Amino acid sequence: MRHIVSLSGGKDSTAMLLRMIELGTPIDEIRFFDGGWEFPQMYEHIEQLKELCYPFEIKVVKPKASLMEIFEKLRYFPQVNEKWCTREKINAISRGLKRTDLLYLGYAYGEYNRILKRRWFRCREVYPLVEWKWTEKDCLRYCYQKGFTWNGLYEIFDRASCWCCPFQPKRSLYKLWKYFPELWEKLREMQKIAKNTFKPNVSVFDLEEEFKLKGKQYELFE
Repeated sequence: MRHIVSLSGGKDSTAMLLRMIELGTPIDEIRFFDGGWEFPQMYEHIEQLKELCYPFEIKVVKPKASLMEIFEKLRYFPQVNEKWCTREKINAISRGLKRTDLLYLGYAYGEYNRILKRRWFRCREVYPLVEWKWTEKDCLRYCYQKGFTWNGLYEIFDRASCWCCPFQPKRSLYKLWKYFPELWEKLREMQKIAKNTFKPNVSVFDLEEEFKLKGKQYELFE
């Protein structure tokens, strides 16, 4: 039996990993999935985390092709009924897992619906944050206390998933448009070659026009 930590790099999984190390929980391997769509601040965070986690090694697992390469081949944004990006992540993290392994996942306390909805992995899944009753706010506070700030990423976003995730709410996309113009430009280029719209019946260009006209209403979420 191996103890394997699934690390997204976000506040919840980071807090889980740091606390597990602090408690002396057995850890045989740490897996960080890198599909190529992370914010630049996230990669900086992982490098910072590597130093603190020593002698534990953070193993970077990747899909056979980057998510951008897959997108360019499919020319299709992930949708609710076809989350091909999630499938790639699960396949990469699952590589080499055995039924007897324990996989630690960073779901925060209160995310019962996400946990009960389905089980993604064949091995036993463990949810330390739920056991500790740590909420997302608890996790972020703990990480800040440990000196991890993601260069202010969580001062802008509630969640720090893939920057081009079509499942993020409009308020997050507005902030992407406002604060990360270089990434927004990449998203525009993706829309130009995509066979479908970024969100159902809503293109990146539609969103951009909405943000230009109604940006003030999104300022309320900041």
